[in-house]
Amino acid sequence: MQGRLFRFAWPLTALLMAATLPWLPEQVGDPGRETGRVAYLASMLLSVAMAGLCSRGFVTWVGRHAPQQLNLPHKDYWLAPERREATLARLGGHVSVLGLQLLLLLAGIHVSLLLRSRPDWPQAPDAAWPLGAAALALWFVVWCWQVYRLFPAPPRVGPEPGRQPRRPDRPR
Repeated sequence: MQGRLFRFAWPLTALLMAATLPWLPEQVGDPGRETGRVAYLASMLLSVAMAGLCSRGFVTWVGRHAPQQLNLPHKDYWLAPERREATLARLGGHVSVLGLQLLLLLAGIHVSLLLRSRPDWPQAPDAAWPLGAAALALWFVVWCWQVYRLFPAPPRVGPEPGRQPRRPDRPR
């Protein structure tokens, strides 16, 4: 499901940015650090395009052609040839969530900038942007924990080492 949602949100984010371009001022950004409207759109669309690296297809391709580039807990075990395809399938769904988070961040930045440039439009409450950023950061931390838990330590090979008996206390 996350993969479908990502594939839906990806072009929708780009469309939002392109469709709202006429409502942005000629110079976008803070005074002294502004850029032209078209340059802003190009950089944002490039960022949205780079979110495609968070797709199931890209992760599967990297996992098949350059598995050493993937960073997973216990990578040697989970990317062994006999487990690689199942691992890439599990990872692909979770990476789509990361792509959704990235798209939400980019869309939030764009909408914030758009609303700041149009003070006559209804504005979001002041606390909305920091709360949204905090919620996105918390979601990212939970996502990281889920991916870590998705790939636990491999089972031990061989017998468990026995416990050593306690040494009796030495008399003094």
